[in-house]
Amino acid sequence: MDLSPVRRVARPVAVVALLLAVADVFRWGNRWYVSTMFGGAASGDPLAVERLVGAYTALLTGLVWLAVAVVAATVGWRLRVVATVSP
Repeated sequence: MDLSPVRRVARPVAVVALLLAVADVFRWGNRWYVSTMFGGAASGDPLAVERLVGAYTALLTGLVWLAVAVVAATVGWRLRVVATVSP
């Protein structure tokens, strides 16, 4: 199986990006939980607000890593959307 250099690189990039996305989801959950321990953003506690900002930054970063993983997987494994026609 002879892969092009782009596909050869895209496959490990997809796997690493997926792992980073999962790690960021855990980081988001952890930081969100810690922010609720300080009363949440509604309490006005600066530490809670800081943790909540960090939580949603991690969530956004995780979504970006997920998008990178999907694009790299599409390139690496030649994923296609197949339309089916019903009779």
